[in-house]
Amino acid sequence: MSLNLQTIDNSYLLFIRSKEVVQLSDGLNSNMKIDLEAGIERTNALQDIHIQLNSCEIPHSFYNFSSNLNNINLNVDNSPSLVLTEQHYDIYELVAFITASSFPYSATFDSQKNKITLTNTDATSHTINFSQTDSQKLAAALGFNQTDRIVGSGASITSDNSVNLNTIHSIFVHTNLTVSNVITTTEGNLRNIIQKIPVKSMFSEIINYNPTENAIFSSVTNINEIKSLEISLRDQNDILIDFNNVNFEISLLFEIHNTQAQITQPPENFSGRRRGLPQQIQTLPTIQEETETVPQQQTQQIQQNETIPLTRTISRSTIPITDVGFYSQPKPEPIIELPLNNSQNEDELLADEFNHKLQEKILDLELIDEII
Repeated sequence: MSLNLQTIDNSYLLFIRSKEVVQLSDGLNSNMKIDLEAGIERTNALQDIHIQLNSCEIPHSFYNFSSNLNNINLNVDNSPSLVLTEQHYDIYELVAFITASSFPYSATFDSQKNKITLTNTDATSHTINFSQTDSQKLAAALGFNQTDRIVGSGASITSDNSVNLNTIHSIFVHTNLTVSNVITTTEGNLRNIIQKIPVKSMFSEIINYNPTENAIFSSVTNINEIKSLEISLRDQNDILIDFNNVNFEISLLFEIHNTQAQITQPPENFSGRRRGLPQQIQTLPTIQEETETVPQQQTQQIQQNETIPLTRTISRSTIPITDVGFYSQPKPEPIIELPLNNSQNEDELLADEFNHKLQEKILDLELIDEII
């Protein structure tokens, strides 16, 4: 989930060096156990722990063809025939190796179609066992479907699909901690995965990961304390990666989040967009009471001529604007003042003014009659 900085109670950054931790698999340093003297813990049941891959520096030292990946064999006539040397190959190195081996086929590569053609160089026909378990992964890398093919002497076959020598294109960071918010298309769906690292480097370069290049995400666990955890680096097929004993470093960010945090103020520099709204509004609408004082003339006599003003309570349910949303600019509420003049006095004044004007007109008319 995207991290909400307003709910963080505490955070820890764990730096892991592969050469300083316990290795759980012989010959592979991609499966490790980390023991912590200072535990990472939550302080109450309303908190949860978020785990995020913060960075990594991993040498691209794994081969694209190895016995660990089970993709170096190709059987012919139900017997092992082509066995690749475990190493990293580009397409031209691979084609040269196939042609020079005892495998009874030569290989050529069409760069425009990205396909390989195998030609039978023997005097008899042979069956290439692409369907056998030992041959399937090398067949897939060469672009052939997992179906046996009979090739006569001097005949050729071309791969069905494009060649793909990027046999490891993603590194998945697994953990033994219970993670509640990671779903995959693999059977079972829920997986204990912290993050996926794309392999964008060339062989012998460094693989780096920067969370800002992707959507910031954290795996969530609700265990009380972490004092020991296991981390494994696996490819997209869940196979532990063989780094050929080359060491690497990764760092994990642990954040303790309070799931019941209240957000009552808009963030600074709020832009007014929907994305800027607080994700949770925990405060309930408030009931505001206003009192209106009746004028002194409308008092009642109570107990020995003691007078007290009568008050009328007006209950009005209001929802503060801060509990609903925010405007990009303050939107003032208009204040309308109603006139408090007594309407009866105003009518009397108008009547007096009218009578005065009328008297003036009558006097003017009498003066005109006398002159005439």
